Amino acid sequence: MENKATIRIYIDGKEMLYSHQNMIRAINSFFPYLTNDDLNEMSEYISTLKDHRKKQENLAMIETKKHSWPYPDTILQPEQLEND
Repeated sequence: MENKATIRIYIDGKEMLYSHQNMIRAINSFFPYLTNDDLNEMSEYISTLKDHRKKQENLAMIETKKHSWPYPDTILQPEQLEND
């Protein structure tokens, strides 16, 4: 079964190209119609999403350090430097 779901963005009755800027404009156009409860829920969701992204970014940085030059097993320790 093929998924044929599509997203179309219309602003002022005109279909807009799918871009970051146009998505933000479309999202912002809905804000005046949301209730305070909606906005609070959205705020909580956004905070959770940002926290998750920050954790993933930190994990990626740790992984990058593990696999970047100089590799942990090739770093000379101070006592190794004295013997050379």
